[in-house]
Amino acid sequence: MSIGKRDLGDDNLSLDDTDMEILALPEEADTDDDDKMNLDDSSLTLVVDHDSGIDDESYSDDTDFNRSSPTLKTGSYTKWHEGDPLLRKIGLEKLNDRGYVNLEAICTDRTFGYPGDRALNAARWRAKYEVQIGLCSQIIEEGKKKGKYGKLDKFHRIHPIFRQDNWTSDDLLMGDESNCSFNKLKPVLQLATLLLEDETMVGYIFNMLDVDSHKEVTFAGVENRLRRNVYGFQQRHNLSGAERQIVWKDLCELSKTLWWTEKDMTFEKESFHAYTRGEQGTIEIVLDKRHLDYVCREVSPTEDAIDWKPGSDDDSARLRVMFNLATTMIHEVMHALWRNKYYPDYEPFYMDTRAAELGFQWEQLLYSGQIDNPTSDRGSPYILSISKWPSPGEKEDSPTILMSHKKWGSSNAYQEFAVEMSFVQNMFTDEFWAEVDRYGISKFWPRRMLGVRSTVVSEYWEAESPIVRGPTDGRPSSPDGADSKGIIDRH
Repeated sequence: MSIGKRDLGDDNLSLDDTDMEILALPEEADTDDDDKMNLDDSSLTLVVDHDSGIDDESYSDDTDFNRSSPTLKTGSYTKWHEGDPLLRKIGLEKLNDRGYVNLEAICTDRTFGYPGDRALNAARWRAKYEVQIGLCSQIIEEGKKKGKYGKLDKFHRIHPIFRQDNWTSDDLLMGDESNCSFNKLKPVLQLATLLLEDETMVGYIFNMLDVDSHKEVTFAGVENRLRRNVYGFQQRHNLSGAERQIVWKDLCELSKTLWWTEKDMTFEKESFHAYTRGEQGTIEIVLDKRHLDYVCREVSPTEDAIDWKPGSDDDSARLRVMFNLATTMIHEVMHALWRNKYYPDYEPFYMDTRAAELGFQWEQLLYSGQIDNPTSDRGSPYILSISKWPSPGEKEDSPTILMSHKKWGSSNAYQEFAVEMSFVQNMFTDEFWAEVDRYGISKFWPRRMLGVRSTVVSEYWEAESPIVRGPTDGRPSSPDGADSKGIIDRH
């Protein structure tokens, strides 16, 4: 693995004059609590056994196909629910009654976020940096009073990575302030900006890109199976102001070489939301055109939904698509950051996670799981669900998986929960971001209710040993490096 170096000296971390002039930022620390479950004693638990996977197509080595909806095998035919137990067993009517499908009214804010230091520090540094490098002129924030925060100017509510100049679609790239399509996309871009610069995840990006801090993963049998050296990293906590600026500047620099394009993936890449390709200096992120159509081109996101009472609501489904699109964009930016510095090196593993996928790992850390549409419908006409990542369904020959979910020692109780629509709606409100500023990352964790839960049974891979070998067992040693008791030392 080729290692890129970062000069992080003790004094100024190799910041240039522009960085040092902007540096005066207050420190802030977050406490990341363990995942919490809210349980409903009267609820019903559904136990099912199904496999999940991704598209079987072969793709070129220079493309990362990353964020995808689950492709569920349901026998010789596919029904509208595609085997998803939350939809099949509980049913849309009950899910809707409990607040998981349609909202009675959409209550979002046109602009949101930036109630305090957690988000404002990054945005204000970015605003000053853009003035310093001549990208924009000085903008006076509206309503700013001495000693108090004013309303952040709308120009700086969208990170330069997502701004209009970085899009190739004519109706998104061309036009002025009255451009209808791009204006409808702005809430998604505002949310994406807030997620990208969230205080908690800056430490993840910092050590992800600081390859000098990565350590080799030395589990028995891993190098033989993957045929390469494997490296991992862990999140950096309590970053200094200068270290935060390293990340903020990396993100701004990426905006100069990144392009957003779109493609209809209806048939060619059915299970994918987006993919990233390119290398240093030329990064392209390709989004599914239909997601953009649903958000900003007045295409109905429920056009393929089944008929049911009262039916899937367009506005609620569109809100789910908007949330999913913002998450997908940040997922792909994680891959773009790595590609822009270290392509063609493999992405590193995170701590003791058995899979290496920087986009999904970001989702797992922020949301405490992967939130997605449980069916392959692009318009999210029914619900969103959350489950732990990585799932048990990865392929055994994957070059980015250490071993199976079961052999890793994970519980068989791999579960999927429906996500309340109130959680999705809140992401687009000022009130939610005020709570994030006050309480931290736990506000990003959807409630997990037992009454809307399913459980998947995981299995060993064929090459792995399902047998616990005792001291007198005469059979050959375990091919996956387990000891005489069938235990793998992961530390």
